[in-house]
Amino acid sequence: MKKFLPIYIYGSIIIFEGIFLVLSKDISFLTINHTTGFLLIFGAIFAFVAAFSRQRKQIQFAYHELHALAMLAYGLSILIFCNTIEKVISLTEFLFIFYMLSEVIFCSWLFNLGQKVVFKIIIIRLLLGIAVGIGSVLVLNQSAFQLEGLGILFLLVGINILLYVPVLKSEKTPETR
Repeated sequence: MKKFLPIYIYGSIIIFEGIFLVLSKDISFLTINHTTGFLLIFGAIFAFVAAFSRQRKQIQFAYHELHALAMLAYGLSILIFCNTIEKVISLTEFLFIFYMLSEVIFCSWLFNLGQKVVFKIIIIRLLLGIAVGIGSVLVLNQSAFQLEGLGILFLLVGINILLYVPVLKSEKTPETR
């Protein structure tokens, strides 16, 4: 558990961000902006710790590096460039489209290893990535519930990270080349 603690923390931070956005209907823009930016920067720090704590570079941990970079860029961009709620929503939509693409790339990366993979896990991750991408497009078209919809998408991503930890614990995975 101890060596996977950073992943648990980073997944929990993303879940907390989702809950925050779902409940953010009556919260001021500045509070949403600062909370979102700082939470995702804080989450990125734990994602980096998770990625770099492994002596061998495994595929899953290279994936955490990719997500850490995206979350860090997103959090900083929210704090620096977003001065309206519409910009926050647009940037968050972009983050989820990136997430969808990274899940698809991650799944194809695992298929291309030429080693035994657990197809059930890959299919679930692939479907989750596509669901987040489609969900972000649907949320974009729902002007009344955009923040709540984005919160639900953050919840899905965070839950996915937490549910994947037992897989990381149980499998010996190949190193990146």
